[in-house]
Amino acid sequence: MDKMRIEVLKRLAEKALKELDEAYKRVPEVDNGKAYLFRGKERVRLILNILNDMEV
Repeated sequence: MDKMRIEVLKRLAEKALKELDEAYKRVPEVDNGKAYLFRGKERVRLILNILNDMEV
């Protein structure tokens, strides 16, 4: 993958992670959606780590 595409994907993943984090903070504790948001955050964080490793 070329460098520009990796940078675009990194920015998108960082934005998604930020939005998921904000949504996670707003969801009530009793809602099961909090677990889904947490898993989504972890998946995006993993993707971001892979993209960061590709750049090196």
